[in-house]
Amino acid sequence: MNINSTLLLILSVISVPVSAWNILTDDFDVRCQQTAQILNCSYRSLATPAVGSPAVGSEVSLKTTDEVIQISNMTPFPQAGNTTAILFMVDTSDPGRQNVIEKNRVHLKEILANTKPHHKIGLASFDKDIHFILPVGTSNYLLLEAVSSLDAIGKTTELFRNLIKAIDHLKSFAAKRKFIILFSDGQAEDKAYFHSDVVKAARKHGVVINAIGYPRSIPLSVALQTIRRISEETDGYYIETDMRYDLTPAALKSLLATMDNGGSFSIDLTPLAKSSQVPDRITLVFNAQNIEVPVSIKAAKHQPERIIGELKPADQITANNNPPIQIITKQDDDLPINLWLWYGLPAAFIIIIIFILITLFLLWNRHSESGKNTDSGYKPYAYLISADGSETRYPITRTIWRIGRSSGNELTLNDASLSRYHAEIHRNADGSFSIIDMNSMNGIYVNDKKIKKVALHEGDLVEIGDIFLRFSKVASDYLLEESTVMQKTRKPGIQ
Repeated sequence: MNINSTLLLILSVISVPVSAWNILTDDFDVRCQQTAQILNCSYRSLATPAVGSPAVGSEVSLKTTDEVIQISNMTPFPQAGNTTAILFMVDTSDPGRQNVIEKNRVHLKEILANTKPHHKIGLASFDKDIHFILPVGTSNYLLLEAVSSLDAIGKTTELFRNLIKAIDHLKSFAAKRKFIILFSDGQAEDKAYFHSDVVKAARKHGVVINAIGYPRSIPLSVALQTIRRISEETDGYYIETDMRYDLTPAALKSLLATMDNGGSFSIDLTPLAKSSQVPDRITLVFNAQNIEVPVSIKAAKHQPERIIGELKPADQITANNNPPIQIITKQDDDLPINLWLWYGLPAAFIIIIIFILITLFLLWNRHSESGKNTDSGYKPYAYLISADGSETRYPITRTIWRIGRSSGNELTLNDASLSRYHAEIHRNADGSFSIIDMNSMNGIYVNDKKIKKVALHEGDLVEIGDIFLRFSKVASDYLLEESTVMQKTRKPGIQ
């Protein structure tokens, strides 16, 4: 932890919470926004739609500490005036993929045949750059003509950069929901843009990426994991063709159905403010699945007014038939509040400043000590030893030790079988070690068993991509140390 991250942590504790949330589960994408005491939510199911699914109004309820309240103002999507913006995005790189493009045309036409009036569709192709062929909202007639003219004429494929451009193109379009339908083999030749950049942009602007994967060959089909992850992490839907690039009509209909399910509702939070314990989050129940939504509820304040004095009826002015005069004031609760404002807040502010100064001093002192340890020969926690015969030893010198192809890792291995950030080794508080797969493409094997996270023990064989390493806590010079043996000794002075 450095100084900047410490300051950010302290400021985040005292910052004001936002009023909009996006909660993602395995089955639902829920988006809520609070205005005053009203919570407005919309949701969409991420599961594959089934025929005869229950009515929208019976799917969602509000669970409090005392009861479960059925939400009755459900409105299914789409309502009148709602639109869904859809941008078809087709990879037209590499003339050798022309047979894939011909299948793309077939699938595009099948999707267009099942679209509805609220679907506003546009078409783009991409290779090194993205080409917006028809804008969102174009008629199906013109779209069908443009689809028929798609050809594989490009060279390199900058997948991530062009996805970000497509998101930027959709963000200003006035639509209730926004989708990209990506037609790709997953190949990405970007050098400056990454998967995380696409997910960040999509979440920021509310764009969902659905994808159809076309495997070029069995060895190259591993690249489809790229677009599968992008779909999953942007709340999208992923389907994959067989090796002949065929899809069933039902799969394409499911792709459209996932974009139109769900609905919206609103909840009046005012009744919750009257309870003895005002909640800071509520629980929404979606088909028996509980989802917690943070809320900001202002408690109802009841400060009864107290009569300090009242004039006697004999003292009243009765000429104008006036009612009794009452002198009314509020309770003396204002006094403690004023004392808190005058003394409590400055004291709290001083305590925060002292805490920051102490934290900065401890970090500086720790940094100085770590520098001294390094200069005097810091002893590694453990080692990874190359199992290729060279016996190269890589010392593990940090409690979190990263391995991958990127230069930002503690151990950088320039091997194409490794992901940029492939794995992390953690030294736990009890001195034990564990290795974690950072969602790498080729995974991690420990003692020939594929893992996501597992404890490491002396002599474990770790396979990272095509590289084999053996874990050890023993230093290289340990085996060179001679063992102590008993010798015949005698007292000094005795010949």
